[in-house]
Parts: sequence; structure tokens; C-alpha cells
Amino acid sequence: MQRYRVLFWGIAFFPVMAQAAEITVDETKNNNLEISVYNDNLAMVKDTRSVMLNQGENIVAFENVATQIKPESALIIGKGIRVREQNYDYDLLTTENIINELVGQQVKTVVENPTTGENIFDQAKIISANYGTPVLEFSYGIETRFPGRIVFEKLPENLRGKPTLSAKIVSTTDGLKNLSLAYLTSGISWKTNYVAKVSDENKLDLTGWVTINNQSGVDYRQAKVQLIAGNVNQVADYGIARPTANRVMLAKSMGVDMGVAESGTALPQQISGYHLYTLPHKTDIKDNQTKQISLIEQNNVQYNKEGRLISPLYLGGKNAASFEKKHPDLYYVMLNNESANLGLPLPAGVMRFYENDKSGSMQFIGENSINHATKGEKIELNLGELFDVFVDGKIAAVHDVSDKEIRKMNNGCSRHEIVRAYDVAVVFNNGGNVSQNIIFTQNLNPEAKIISESIVGEAKNANTRQWKVTVAAGGKMLLTYTAEIPTQEQICD
Repeated sequence: MQRYRVLFWGIAFFPVMAQAAEITVDETKNNNLEISVYNDNLAMVKDTRSVMLNQGENIVAFENVATQIKPESALIIGKGIRVREQNYDYDLLTTENIINELVGQQVKTVVENPTTGENIFDQAKIISANYGTPVLEFSYGIETRFPGRIVFEKLPENLRGKPTLSAKIVSTTDGLKNLSLAYLTSGISWKTNYVAKVSDENKLDLTGWVTINNQSGVDYRQAKVQLIAGNVNQVADYGIARPTANRVMLAKSMGVDMGVAESGTALPQQISGYHLYTLPHKTDIKDNQTKQISLIEQNNVQYNKEGRLISPLYLGGKNAASFEKKHPDLYYVMLNNESANLGLPLPAGVMRFYENDKSGSMQFIGENSINHATKGEKIELNLGELFDVFVDGKIAAVHDVSDKEIRKMNNGCSRHEIVRAYDVAVVFNNGGNVSQNIIFTQNLNPEAKIISESIVGEAKNANTRQWKVTVAAGGKMLLTYTAEIPTQEQICD
């Protein structure tokens, strides 16, 4: 008896707690939505919704989250709350999922009489889902291709109409609270496209457009959009979820503590190693939509146009050589600073150039990709070849300057150090009606010495020398230079 009394009092002291009713919070309860989109098919969503909570434990269901959400990254923060459990429900209310859930149960069936149009009702048991084409057991036998309809009298409780993240949340007080749900999702990315309209030989108008592609499975309405330029490191998923580590990462990025979190904390505007672009206005980005948003518009941006040609001549052999009718590559060069009327961090993308012809009709003249260009960086884009200019060149003469024996060998041969001089002549021909600037580059032995040159050049590095040549419209320009280059050779009698 004493033992039973103890048991009775134990039951009385620890009553069974009733399950808290689920609080559904759909996107209409949203009062702040932010998306940070990265270049590599990744976005961070920060979705703040107003929720009426009871003191104690609440079950809150955030409806309409991204279908490509990374559940292990999800984090719910708010004032005076603690999150005990999170679940991502991705089994949606589809015919196939309903049938899968009702295998082994009785359902109502309907077949229409082809003569009278009357509905004929019956009962059947689903014995196999068969990928949405169920196998049904009737009183008269088994149907594998039932020609009628199935009527579901109730829906499975665990299926939802929208992707949902549910959580058990303990609140310290009753009342309306702002809960911020942050998570990472795949399926959304952005890229930049630029249009450069050439106005004259030194100025152009530059417009930049951001193209956002949303395949994440959800609409983002009236969202503040930020674009992150740069590739963030992501750990490959080998089937082991690490929710705690990911949630701590998101919490730190939002400036909150994992205990009782504070709501309304702004994401930092400066991110080490990356460029952050905040679009000036909130916008709607629908699922399965590609959206273009204006990013920059700069007029009268200064640029230089130049041709570049790397010499095909090899200075190091014994023989003369030549080349003919080489067209330099055409480069458009901009310095990304205020003096050039630019000075903006530019995300990586494709820049397309347009220019009016003599009749005033706009023509496409080329395109190329740019990398992320920070303020003060030089932007150099190759748009093809400079067809009005062609270059002829030759090693006009090769002669020995010195010959020194440095070692005799056992085979009757000896090792010699020979210094040879190479006389080079390069002719630049301009058949166009405007002058052209050409940068001509010659690869050299690091020990080479330039003895003479008709145009003063400069060493780009230990292995190359460059000459800047201006060729008048319809004219020619001759560049000559002599290089002495040492080499070692084996000479046998």
C-alpha cells in the first residue's frame, strides 16, 4: 500500500502536459524580408514575422520557406524566446504523397457511367502507391489501372501545402513578438551585365544591370536585396548534418547570442574580403523568374583604346626570321577612379560595347568578361583585333659579338659562351582614318641587353620589353632595336 501511495502522489505531482496547438505563420505576417545573394548559387534569407506567443512552449510553423533551404543552417531569433527544436517539413500536399501516406487504407472511388453520366461510387483499399498510379483492391478483384477517380475523405496530417519550418519555442511572456528566421538556400544566384556606349575616342557611358535568377521554390516580396561579390567557402555535405555549427555561424553574422536572442539586429555593411552591394529599393523576386535591376549608371567615363601585339620573333638562335601582317589585339582600358568619372567597386560580369557608325546607327563592337574590380583598379578588356593596323617584322641580321671558351670536354669538344646581337626591324601600318596606339612586346632572355632602339621602351619585367608606338592615320611607323643576348653552346672541331 505504501508503494502504491507513492506512485499515486507521483502521478498527481507530474501531470501529463497537453500538446501546444500549432501556430501557423505564413508570409502575410512578414514585416521585414532581406536576401543576401552570393555569386555561387547561394543566398541567405532573413525573414522577420510577427507572431502571437503564449508564455511557455509554443509550436510555430513558418510557412512558405524556400524548397531548397539548407535546414541545418536555419536559425530563429527573437526577444525573450528560446528554441528547443526545429523541423523542416518538405513532404508537400501532392497526389503522389497523399497516395503514399494512405497505402493500406480504404478510400472511396468514383467511376462515371458512359451512357447516363451517373457517378458510381465504391470502396477500395490502396495496396501499393506505384509512383502515383495506385494498385487498388476492390471486392471484385485488384485494379492496376483504375479508370476512375479516387476521393480522399481526409488528408494525412503530416503533409503540408507549402514548405514549412516548424519549431518548439519557449517564450518568457505572452504577447506579439517579432521572430526572425534566417537560413541559407540554394537555387538563387546573380550576375552582372554592363553596357558601354562609346561616345567619342576617350569617353563612354557605362550602365550596369544585375540579373537575379530565382529557382529556390519561393517568392520574395518587397525584399531588401544585397549582393555579395566573391566566392564564399562552403563545406561539402557528406550526409552528416552539423546544425549547431551552421546556426552559430548565422547567429554571429547577425550579431546575436544563441541564448535569448535580440531581434532587429542589422547585418553588418562591411564584409571582410567581399564587396557588398545594397540595391536602392525593395523589390519582388518571384520563383522561376529572372529579374534585371539597375545597378550603376555613369556617363562620360574616360577610357583609352590601344592595340597590343606580342612579337612572334625568337631572339636566341643563329638564323634570321620574319613575320607578316599580324593584327594587334584591340584593348579598351579604363582606370576605376574618380578622375576617370568612375571609382566604384564593380562586380564581375560581361561588358558589351556599342558605338555609332558614320550614319549614326548603333553597332555592337565586342564584349568581354571583367573580374571583380575594386576602386583604383585598372580594367583591361580585349574586344578582338585591330583590323586597320597590321604589323610586319624581321630579324634583319644576327652577328657574333664575342666568343669565349669556358670549358674543354673529353670528346674533343668545348663549351663556349657566345654573345650574339640581333638587329630587329618592325613596321606598323595603319590603314584607318584615325591614329592608333600600339604596345609592342618582345620576349627576351633575362640576361639580354638592349644596345639601341629607335623608340625608347621600358622593361615590363625581367623577360619582356615593351614599346609604345603611335601610328598616324594612313601612315607607317618603323621601330628598330638591337639586343645582345648571351648563350652557351658546344663546339666541336
